[in-house]
Amino acid sequence: MKFGPFAPAQVEGGILAHSLRLPDGALLRKGIRLGPEEVARLEAAGVETVTVALLEASDVPEDDAARKVAQALAGPGTKARGARTGRCNLVATEAGVVTVDVATVRRVNEVHEAVTVSTLLPEAPVRPGELVATVKVIPYAVPGDVVDTCAAAACEAGAALRVEPFGRPRAVLVQTVGPGSSDAVVHRSEAVLRHRMEALGGSLTTMPTVPHAPEEIRRALGEALAVGPDLVLVLGASAVGDRHDVVPAAVRRAGGRVLRLGIPVDPGNLTLLAECGGTPVLGVPGCARSPRRNGFDWILERVVAGRSLEELDVPGLGIGGLLKETPQRPEPRRRPVEARKPRLRVAGVILAAGRSTRMGPVNKLLADVGGEPMVRRVTRTVLGVTAEPVVVVLGHEGAAVKEALEGLDVEFVENPDHGLGMATSVAAGIEAVSGRADGAMIVLGDMPWIGEGDLRALLAAFAPDEGRGICAPVVDRKRGNPIVWAARYFPDLRALEGDVGGRHLLSLYDDDVCEVAVGSEGVLRDVDTPEALDRAPSKET
Repeated sequence: MKFGPFAPAQVEGGILAHSLRLPDGALLRKGIRLGPEEVARLEAAGVETVTVALLEASDVPEDDAARKVAQALAGPGTKARGARTGRCNLVATEAGVVTVDVATVRRVNEVHEAVTVSTLLPEAPVRPGELVATVKVIPYAVPGDVVDTCAAAACEAGAALRVEPFGRPRAVLVQTVGPGSSDAVVHRSEAVLRHRMEALGGSLTTMPTVPHAPEEIRRALGEALAVGPDLVLVLGASAVGDRHDVVPAAVRRAGGRVLRLGIPVDPGNLTLLAECGGTPVLGVPGCARSPRRNGFDWILERVVAGRSLEELDVPGLGIGGLLKETPQRPEPRRRPVEARKPRLRVAGVILAAGRSTRMGPVNKLLADVGGEPMVRRVTRTVLGVTAEPVVVVLGHEGAAVKEALEGLDVEFVENPDHGLGMATSVAAGIEAVSGRADGAMIVLGDMPWIGEGDLRALLAAFAPDEGRGICAPVVDRKRGNPIVWAARYFPDLRALEGDVGGRHLLSLYDDDVCEVAVGSEGVLRDVDTPEALDRAPSKET
């Protein structure tokens, strides 16, 4: 291929390398083939030279070259799509994990700089239609011998890229409980693990919970194995800290073997790999109670795709094993006091836009509570602990609510979509404080029982850098409001829809939730009905 500036008389059949604007305003876009008409226009415009790629007889056009190499790389479970602008993508044709022959891909990339191959990491999970790899040809054409060499290198060791499909495994879950276990956590953990299995095409059967003791778990393992599952999951009430701990001891009592305790993926370090009678047994780390991706997923996906535990390259998981989905992982030790960050700025977002439909004709936010409108009482409580800034979201009877807050150091945000549900008010408030605060405390305007002490406890616990990026008040194991959210969750809060606040995000980010015990039930009580209003506090608390 010849590349460079040529006179218009020499470029017919060439490929335009750079877009060119002619004096009459017409645009010749790069990549087009220059025919007699384009040459005539160039000459008429007085263009002296134009940069083109002139292909020679032995050259293979970029799309044809990319397609040939991609087809040579494609193995079972993958296919090469059509080529365009020198790029040909390979996609998965079924759900599974990607197998990459790293040496083969390297050999192809070593042939010539003109041909490049990029793939997903080995063992990455994919769904049908998802990208597995891409072949990109850099110039507009490549010598035919280069393309042939690349294709031969791709085929040399067999299929360089393949997708090992997920089977339809049947898993059984053994879950243990301890003195402090919560039924809600047990049920939520079961639901999250069932979703994991179903997303991989499998199913999950649950055994009745058992006490966190070796003999109880051994008996439950025996009952689980009697069902004839493809794998058994054991989620303990307490983390496994040693090979002689409760869950590993139970596996050995059941006649099984502990193959490995701990994997180099964070979060997910405490995953246990074991087997009983040839059936894989996976000890589930506590982080897998959350749906967020962690090291347990890496192991589970490989097992579901047919990998035996013995053949897994567990040490190799450490490369890329610091998962970016978990920003601000807790540090192993506290920083010296002088090195700590400045005090965090936490904004207050007060939701005061609702229609109070269950209150009849009364706007509850304007109802008298202790000699002042309810919304003013709530706002003063928030101002007593933070003012960085405090934003009040208005909607229904916004002018009246604004008047009720006259003289208070707050900002107002109008939510014209308040009739579509609470989520629109959350989004409006978060949008107003984004970029101005390290976090936001979302407060319902109809909770007159909350006190400054409750809010101060939440703010004192809030420490995103130490793994406490979401702080929720708890009374008798029940979560209440308000909730403090770190700024990194603002995009999720802005994306909420419907008549919901941020509470359903708590299960999504369960690992990051810090439950803060408070002494007042005010964090559990709001005013939705006239009867509730009658019970509202009549004086300062």
